[in-house]
Formats: sequence, structure tokens, C-alpha cells
Amino acid sequence: MKTCLRTPLKQAAIFASLLSAGAIAQAPEDIRVALVVGNAAYANVPALANPTNDAKAMSHALKKLGFNVVDVMDGKRSDMSNAIQRLQSQLQGKRAVAMLYYAGHGLQLDWRNYMLPVDANPKSAGDVPKQAIDIEEVVKAFKASGTRMNILVLDACRDNPFAGVAGSGKGLAQMDAPAGTYLAFATAPGNVAEDGDETSGNGLYTQFLLKELQRPASIESVFKRVRLQVRQKSQGRQIPWDSTSLEEEFAFNDGKKFTFTLEDYQRE
Repeated sequence: MKTCLRTPLKQAAIFASLLSAGAIAQAPEDIRVALVVGNAAYANVPALANPTNDAKAMSHALKKLGFNVVDVMDGKRSDMSNAIQRLQSQLQGKRAVAMLYYAGHGLQLDWRNYMLPVDANPKSAGDVPKQAIDIEEVVKAFKASGTRMNILVLDACRDNPFAGVAGSGKGLAQMDAPAGTYLAFATAPGNVAEDGDETSGNGLYTQFLLKELQRPASIESVFKRVRLQVRQKSQGRQIPWDSTSLEEEFAFNDGKKFTFTLEDYQRE
């Protein structure tokens, strides 16, 4: 009867193979989850032209880019709070790439930035935290879920329509990106972004972002190209602003997994 003896070299090869298989099995999947909010039909101030168009088009594009999307269109405060909770439950423990896209009215107060639901009607500064959604609520939901990367895109720098809110500055306040986060603003802190008109179908910033995030490129290149085109189109009136603390590479479209046709670009 013959005994099969493994040589030290073979044993080492088998061990290395097992380690490699284990590393592949434990590698995080490219899980992508996004909260997309578009608020236009405000009850207490004039409606905006394009945020719901922007959000619907963004939702469509992100789904084609592998994102599981939580949508809120013309959301009240309760709708937006519930959506953040749903987002957190989908992200929990998955080490996902998390994204927030918001189009609508926003304002800054005491260096904090707020998304304004369609039922908001603040009469004073004290009403804002009760009636609006602090961007930090979304950031905290991301952190609590253990995400590996966060992307926040805020096309929310229109003129503040609530003139009675004393102490609110123009546009949105500057934010520093927490670790593993990319922040993208439609315009520089303290400035106002153009909403576009009804014939354009999309706000100035989002119309370029929709096209660029579908083209194969790194996330940094996407937002650089958007900045250039918005600055040129607005003749310098609007210059998008970004802040990043990303520590790994990311591309919405790496040119391999996702395919877009010319019709996709035109529709977006």
C-alpha cells in the first residue's frame, strides 16, 4: 500500500491557494445605494422649475450605474426622514458606497446646511431645525451604517425664499468632507446656483452632471469636467465646488461593467 506524501512545496502552494480564495470571498462587493430627493412644489413659496426633473433623471441614471435608489419627489419633512431611515437599513453592515443627491431649496444657518421639504414654512431661525432636514443627519446615517465611501451632491443653492429667517446666509455653508467622503456643491459656498428654466428640463449643474457621471472616468474627473462646463455656460456666474477626503479609487462608470448609448446621453 502506497502512502501519498505532500512535499513542503505542494503544501505551501495549497495553503496559498486557500488564502487567496478566502480573500476573494471576503472582499466587499460593489454595493451602491443612493437617496435621491427632488423638491420643487413648495406649498408656501413659489415652486421651482426643475428639481423633480433633475431628481427623476438622476434616479434613472444611477439605477443604470448599479445603485439601489430610494426616491423622494416633492417630499414633506416626514417623507424625507422616513427615506433616510430606509436608506440606513439598506446600508447597514454592507460596507457600501452611499450617495445623497438633493435638488431643491436649501439654506445655511449657524454654519449648518439644511434641505427644505415642500411643507417647510419657517418664520424664524428657531423654526429651521424643526422644519428642515440637516445634511448632517444623512452623514450620521452613513457613518452609523458602516459605509466604506460616501458621496453627497447638493444642487440646493437657490435663493433663500424664506426672508424672515434672520441669520441665514446666502447659499450653503462650506463643509469639510469627513473621512471617505466626496462632497459636491452646485456652486461655491455662499453663492447661488441657477435652476434653469422649464424649457431646459434640468438645472444648469445637473444637466452636465447627468452626462458626465455616465462617461468612463474617475469621480474626481467627473466633477472637474462638470465644473468647467458650468463655469463656461454661466459665463463665470456659477462655479461648482468640491471637497474630498476619499482614500480609494471610485468611478461611477469604469468603462467595463456599465454601457451607455448615445440615446442614453441625449435622454439624460
